[in-house]
Amino acid sequence: MAFFFSSVFGLYSYSFYVGSIWVEKKFYNPTFGRDYSTGDILSCFFGVMFGGISLGLAAPNIKAVTEGRVAGKLAFEIIDRKP
Repeated sequence: MAFFFSSVFGLYSYSFYVGSIWVEKKFYNPTFGRDYSTGDILSCFFGVMFGGISLGLAAPNIKAVTEGRVAGKLAFEIIDRKP
């Protein structure tokens, strides 16, 4: 568990490090037609953070679908069984 949290916080710090370089060196942002700003970096950070949280919340739904597939397979094996 410690490795997971270390990697998450490492990625957060890396994103802010790269973002600060982009702001300092005045890299061009083609989406808005201007240089990157601090707000652009924060928007990307929170987008990645919320996306990761959403992927984490999808795990119970994926588990339920998998259990349904297993139950369906068992039901079809019973239906296809020769008496």
